Amino acid sequence: MELNISQIEAVTCSLAPTLVIAGPGSGKTHVIVNRIRYMIEKIHCEARNILVVTFSKLAAEEMKERFIRQYGEVGVTFGTLHSTFYRILRRSNPARYHIERLLLEDKKKITIQDLMVHLEIEENEDFLDEFLKHIGLMKNQLTPLNAYKPVGIPQTTFVKLVKAYEDYKERHGLFDFDDMLVDCYHLLKNDSRLLESVRKQYQYILIDEFQDINRVQFEIVCQVVGSGHGLFVVGDDDQSIYQFRGAKPEFLLGFKQHFPDTQQIFLEVNYRSTKDILNCSLALIEGNKARFHKQLTTPNPKGTLPQIIQCKDGAEEAKWIVQKISALKGKGVPLDEIAVIYRTNIQVRAVVEDLLIANIPFCLRDGMVSLYDQWLTQDLLSYLHLAENINQPDLASRIMNKPKRYISKEAIQMASQSSDHLFMNLLGNENLTEWQKNYIQQLLFDLQQLKEKSLSEAIRFIRKQIGYDNYVADYAAFRKVSPANLLEVLDEIEDSVQGFSSVIEWETFLQEMSQKVKEQASRKGRMENVITLTTMHGSKGLEFEEVFVLDVVEGSIPHQKSETGEEIEEERRLLYVAMTRAKKGLYLMVPKEKHGKAVSPSSFLGELQERRMAKHFKKGAVIRHKQLGVGTIIEVLDNNIIMVEFKKGQVRKIDSKYCASNGIIELEL
Repeated sequence: MELNISQIEAVTCSLAPTLVIAGPGSGKTHVIVNRIRYMIEKIHCEARNILVVTFSKLAAEEMKERFIRQYGEVGVTFGTLHSTFYRILRRSNPARYHIERLLLEDKKKITIQDLMVHLEIEENEDFLDEFLKHIGLMKNQLTPLNAYKPVGIPQTTFVKLVKAYEDYKERHGLFDFDDMLVDCYHLLKNDSRLLESVRKQYQYILIDEFQDINRVQFEIVCQVVGSGHGLFVVGDDDQSIYQFRGAKPEFLLGFKQHFPDTQQIFLEVNYRSTKDILNCSLALIEGNKARFHKQLTTPNPKGTLPQIIQCKDGAEEAKWIVQKISALKGKGVPLDEIAVIYRTNIQVRAVVEDLLIANIPFCLRDGMVSLYDQWLTQDLLSYLHLAENINQPDLASRIMNKPKRYISKEAIQMASQSSDHLFMNLLGNENLTEWQKNYIQQLLFDLQQLKEKSLSEAIRFIRKQIGYDNYVADYAAFRKVSPANLLEVLDEIEDSVQGFSSVIEWETFLQEMSQKVKEQASRKGRMENVITLTTMHGSKGLEFEEVFVLDVVEGSIPHQKSETGEEIEEERRLLYVAMTRAKKGLYLMVPKEKHGKAVSPSSFLGELQERRMAKHFKKGAVIRHKQLGVGTIIEVLDNNIIMVEFKKGQVRKIDSKYCASNGIIELEL
């Protein structure tokens, strides 16, 4: 593959600090591989002093294999930031940082769960994932524990558990992946001899996907490179989508402030997508203010415009996608050239079920927690099974205070020990007040009513009449988070019972789906002849001939939890990443309702259409009006008003903004 002009500029530039802004599909890996060769052969850099780092082990191995395949083994070091920092730690203290002392993620979870039991921290099943996210973010941002404000976890609980976890590691001489970064930062900061040794070894550092760097990683890189003479970074601020891990585009956007002598190069030729897909993607991302302005082009054909597919609801959306996939397969499109991309894992449930029913193989790139494995589902199943048989102490204990009925944990434990009749034992407990017993009597009455209802009616009854939705709202308020995500899972559960006549039939189906999902999720990486199902976050770095983006509606993308301007810009980048995965076909799915409630198309779609048209609305431009046919713009007025002369001789004044947002006008580009 030959290099274009900007790629040649990046490959052959001097050894000053270099920032390469690489748009999607612009051949950045090709540039890095050729840059390494140029450094060795033309600038006469010693291969053993060159370090090439990426953010995943797979990407590092692929780049190494690609380089060796083209130029042979020459002694260049390829690795991740974590592996690089680990080597530095090992050089300093090999006994302290022996691999056997590394606390892997699975063991880390078990350790923290044990500490929660010891500290008597009682939380629902999602607490652990939230805690792990926050302790990682705190360390990646180099934020002191007393200054960190976790969202969704009581700060006192967070501080207590963090201290217990850190004490545990200290007592047992252990460290985890986050410690690799923080310990390396402090080590280099306080050991000038070690820092000088590292600088001597890694005189030339090339970093891929630089937009994914977080603060502690950036600070370590700055320590090692000094003035940045041998630093060469490649990234795209428009694809910075890991803010929840501490990665922000500011590190890339502010690169010149840290390294004033920076030479900046843009890779602006996209070799992946058709012109129409690229132009629509650019029209979207241009809505962001905090970004480098780019003029991306492509040598590829015009292709077809991304299609906005309107459908009734999630069920119809999934059915349409699976039918379209079958049609594409019939036309010879390989299944591994097709992807379904979504904002959150819960959105793909209906597609997964329809693909399994249609016997179309797929790979869940990010894994997925099936409905059966959701703690909310298990709560509802507990209610339904208790309605059939109240003498199930474990199930009764699970839902006794969901919603709050003010029955203590001790009273429940005591009532569970004497016999299976937990409810009767509680009612016979002389230490309970009459109003507490009234709650229990009401629960028994509600369970009796559940027996008389259909499955879908029973779910609604538990949520609304018994008050399970209120419990979820109270739980979210206690955790200081929005209840929206939890309520969305409940809506998915309610949708999933449609068509099932009994609890056993529905639960059996959920169990089968759960098992199949786990089997699919066990497949690692991209595999041959399977559909890829992935979140927007997980899709970065991939490309496919045909891409379906689920639920391009308000509340999904931009996500309902995103409120600030900074958060909305990240949501826009997420959709941009999803759209730019497509080579030839892009389908933006827009259901009219979700979970029985009306939803609106994403505001990003309106922006995209308005911006794209405004960019091309000029005198002489040809447009197509759905009612009036093809016309030519003869004058552009203020306030988005254009004068158009149509072939039939009609001259009409048109509000282009209104027409664009309602899909009335198409541009003939």
